[in-house]
Amino acid sequence: MKKVIAACVTIGLCIFLLSGYGQVLAQGKNVAAKTVGKVSLSKNSSIEIFEPYLVQWGKNNVLSFKVRLMNGGQAPLDMLRYGITVKTNAGNPGNAIQVKESQTNTKVLPQSSKDFTFYATVSNQTQLTNVQFDVKEWNIAYAGFSKSIGTVKIPGNYSNTVAAGDSKISVLQNNHIRMSIGDFYSYETANDRVYTLAFQMESWGTQPVELPKYNYWLQADSGELYPFNTEGNADSTLNPKGKIVVDLYATIPKASKSKNFKLFMATEENNVSLTQHIFKLAQARDWTTIPVNTEKGHYIRPDKDQLQLRVDPLYITETDLPEMDIGTTITLKNNNKYAIGNPSLVYFVEANKITYLLAQSETTSDKTLDALEQLEVSVSADLPKSLNNYNMNLIIAKVLSSGEAPVYQPLLKIPLRKSAEVEQTKSDSITKMAIKDSSPYSISVSNIMGHMDGKYRIVEGTITITNDGKQTIELPEFKLSGSVSQKYNYKGSLTDAQTENELSPQDRKSMIFQLQLPETVGLQDFKLILEEPFQQGNNKLYRPVASFSLPGLQNTQMTVKDWMYFSTKDGDFKIKKISTFRLPVDGEDAIVTEFELFSSSYRSGAIPKFKAGYTVNHVSVDTKSVVLDKVISASPDVPISLQVIGKIPYSMPTGDMTMLLQLDEEGASRSIGQFQIDNIDTTSEYASGDTYSLNIAGRESETQMYKVLVYPGSMEDLVEVQMIQRNKNKRTQVHNPLYGYFQSKDGIYNPLEYETNSEQNVKYGSVAIQSLTGRVPKGTKLADLKLLFGLAINDKVIADNSSNADAFVKPALFTFMEDKESTGTGLANMNAGPYSLEISYPQTKLVSGYNGTLEFTAGLTKQLSFDSFDTEHKIIIQLENAGEIITQKEYGLNTAEDTSNFTLVTRKYKIDGLSTSLTTPSLQVKVYLSYKGEKKLIGEQTVGVNFVK
Repeated sequence: MKKVIAACVTIGLCIFLLSGYGQVLAQGKNVAAKTVGKVSLSKNSSIEIFEPYLVQWGKNNVLSFKVRLMNGGQAPLDMLRYGITVKTNAGNPGNAIQVKESQTNTKVLPQSSKDFTFYATVSNQTQLTNVQFDVKEWNIAYAGFSKSIGTVKIPGNYSNTVAAGDSKISVLQNNHIRMSIGDFYSYETANDRVYTLAFQMESWGTQPVELPKYNYWLQADSGELYPFNTEGNADSTLNPKGKIVVDLYATIPKASKSKNFKLFMATEENNVSLTQHIFKLAQARDWTTIPVNTEKGHYIRPDKDQLQLRVDPLYITETDLPEMDIGTTITLKNNNKYAIGNPSLVYFVEANKITYLLAQSETTSDKTLDALEQLEVSVSADLPKSLNNYNMNLIIAKVLSSGEAPVYQPLLKIPLRKSAEVEQTKSDSITKMAIKDSSPYSISVSNIMGHMDGKYRIVEGTITITNDGKQTIELPEFKLSGSVSQKYNYKGSLTDAQTENELSPQDRKSMIFQLQLPETVGLQDFKLILEEPFQQGNNKLYRPVASFSLPGLQNTQMTVKDWMYFSTKDGDFKIKKISTFRLPVDGEDAIVTEFELFSSSYRSGAIPKFKAGYTVNHVSVDTKSVVLDKVISASPDVPISLQVIGKIPYSMPTGDMTMLLQLDEEGASRSIGQFQIDNIDTTSEYASGDTYSLNIAGRESETQMYKVLVYPGSMEDLVEVQMIQRNKNKRTQVHNPLYGYFQSKDGIYNPLEYETNSEQNVKYGSVAIQSLTGRVPKGTKLADLKLLFGLAINDKVIADNSSNADAFVKPALFTFMEDKESTGTGLANMNAGPYSLEISYPQTKLVSGYNGTLEFTAGLTKQLSFDSFDTEHKIIIQLENAGEIITQKEYGLNTAEDTSNFTLVTRKYKIDGLSTSLTTPSLQVKVYLSYKGEKKLIGEQTVGVNFVK
C-alpha cells in the first residue's frame, strides 16, 4: 500500500450531543401547529390565528403569524375581504401585512380551508402574551369601511417552540410535512466552535410541495443569533412521500459559553425576516461519544445515495522517532443502479479519545462513481507511539465546507483492527473442500451469530453445501458438534427442510445449525466440527469431514438496540427497531414492537418470512409477525413496517425484556438478531383536531376526530366518538378498521365497539364516518377520558373489521373534544350524527271517536362531505301528552328511499295511532338520536291539537 506522509491535525472535539449516532431522526412525538384562538364568521366558517412568533431581528421586533380561513359554507370566501389589526400594550395598533406569496390566490372554496401568512413590526417593549389580534371585515357599507368581527388574545401559557427530540407536523399547500431534527454535533478549532446539524423534511402528502426559501439560524441561550450555512439537498420541490435532508453548520466564537441552542427557520419579505418554526435543540455531542458501529457490513449515506464501505486492517510501522506511522485502505462501492456524484469525505482515527485527521492519497479525479464501481482510498497519519496499545476507531465524515476553515459532519464510527491482531486471530477458512463418491463438494459456514436463551448461550448459523463436481452425489447424514478450548464438546443439531439428499452438479443446499452451551462457557477458542457416518463391521461410526475455527465468535454475542443487517438467498437487508408499546387487548396486554425493513443493497429483495419471540423477565412469550405494507419486495429507501406482537397477563411487569428475531427459511428457523428492549415507549398524544395518518403502502389513510356524542343511561353513559377516515390511496379501495379503548385518568380501560359501512364505498378521496363506542360510569366527564386506538389486527393480517381483531398496532392517544350537541328548543337543525335533521310544519289531526295522526315535513342535510355512514343510527320521534308517552316511531338515516327513512330529499311523513283521549290540548314532540339501545334527545317542540269534525 502506497503511503502518503502528511501532517497530523489534532482536533479536540468538544461535542455535547444527545441522540444516538446513526439516529437520523429523534424518536420523540409529533406535534402540530398551535392555535391561539379563532373568530367565527358564520355557523361553519371561521378565521383562526395560529403559530405567532415575536423575534427581534436586528432593529425590528417582528411579529409573524398564520391565518387559516375555514369555509364551511356553500359559497366561496375571499381573504381580501378580511384584515387583521395587531394591538399591543406598547405602541399604537397597526394593520398586519399579508405576505405577497399568499396574496396570489386568496379565494377559499366551500368545505375547504387555506392558510395565509401575515406580519407586523411592533414596539421593542412588546411581549408576545400582550398581543391581541382584531379581525375586521371590509365593506363600503360600514362606517370607516370596516367592522370588527372578533378578537383573539394570545394565552399566557402559549409556547411556540418544539421541544427537543420532538418532530413538527406542518401544513404546506394542503400537504402534511414532518420536520425533524437529526444529529447535532460540535467541535473546537483554534479560535471557534463549529456546530453541525442535520435537518429533515418528509412529505406525508399526495402532491408535490414547493418549499419556502428558508433561512436557518442558531440562537444561543444568551439570545445571540448566528446564521446557519446550508449544505446538501438544494431541491425546492418535495415530492409525495419524499424526504429532503439539509446539512447545516455554524461557527461561534469560543468566547461564547452557551451550551443550549434553538433552531430558527425564517423566510424573508421586504428585507424583513419572518419566523416560521422554532426547534429547541438537545445539547450538542462530542465526537468521542459516538457509539462504535460493530455490524459486519457498513454503509454510509453522504447525500441521497448509499455507499457500501469496507476497511482493511490497520498497519502500524515503528520508526526511530517518537511517532509511529499508521494507515489503511478504505474501499467505497456504489451499489446503486446508476452513477452518483463522488462524495467529499474525510477520515479520522480516534485513539484515547483524541481524534487525528488522516491524510488521503491521490484518488480518482472523476466526479462520478458509476453503478457498482469501487473507489479505493489510502489514508495515513503519524501518531505518538504511546497510543500503540489503545483501541483505535475510524470516523468517516462528510465535508460540509472546504478551504482554510473546513467543516466536517461525522457519518459513521467503526473499530479498526490492527494487522498484528488479524494475524494472531486468523481463523480457518470458512469454506472447506470434501470428497463424496469421488466427486468434490465444498462446505461453507455463514450467518453465524449468538444469543442468550435463559441460562444458555445459543450459537447458530448456516451451513451451505455446493456440489462442485460433474456428477450427482448423495449427501450423508451429517452430525455436528462444537468444541470449546479443546476440552468441552457439545452436541449440535442440523435442520434441513429438504428431504432429498441427492445434490446435482453445481447445485447447493443449506442447513441451519444450532448448539446450546452453558452461559458460563467462554467462546474465545470455539471450533465447529462436521462429521459423516461410515460403517466398520456392524458398527456405525463417524469421522470428521470439516472443522471451522471461529475465534471471534464471542463478538457475535450481540444484543442490539436499533439496526441489524442480515442476508438471505434473495438479497441483503437491514432492519431497525422503531418502537415498543404495551397495549390492552381483551383482558391481556400486548407487547407490540415495530420494525422498519429496507434492502441494504442497490436492488430490491423479496420480503423474508419472519418469526420472533419475546423473553420477558426470563419467561418466553409466543409472538406473531405482521407485515403491514402491500408489497412483495423491500427497497433501499422506502421502509416496510413489520409488527411483532406477543401477549402477556396484564398484571405481569415487563422488567428485563429482549426479542429474538428469526427468519423462516423453507421450514427452518434462523436467528438474525436479538434486540434489547430497555423501556416501553409512550404512545404519541394527539389533540382532538389532529390527524392520525397511516402511511402504509396500499393502505394509506388519514383519520380525524369529528364529534363526541354522549347517550345518557340509567347506570352507564354510552359515549360515541365519530371519526372521519379518508382514503389516500389512488389505486385501491382502502378500509382501515380501528380498535381501541377509553382510558380513564385512574388507569381503567373501557373496551370500544367499532361500526362503519365504509367497506361499500372507499375509493380514493372517499370519506367514511366510523364510530368507536364504549360505556362509562354515568356522569363521567369527557375531560377525564382519552381515546386509545390503532389499526386492528386479526391473526397475522390487518383485520376486516375490529369485531374479529385480537390486537392493534400504530397506537395513538387522543384527547377528547366536548359533546357540543346540545338539545335544541325546536325541531330545526337537529344534530343527527353527521347529518342535520329539519322537521317543519308539524300538525295533528284528531277525529272524535277515531285515532288521530301527526303530519310533518322532514329532510336531512350533510354537515360535512362524506361517502358512507353506518345503518345502526336511528331517529326516534316520541309523542307525549302531560308527561305520558302516547306513541313513538323509528326512522332510519338515509338508508332507503321510503317513508321509514329520513333522506336528503325533503318529504312529508305521518305518524298514526294518536289517541283522542288527551289530558291537555297539546302534544310534546321529542326527537331522539338512537344508537346501540340508548338514545340522545336532540330536539323537542310543543304542537297544538286540532280536532276535525
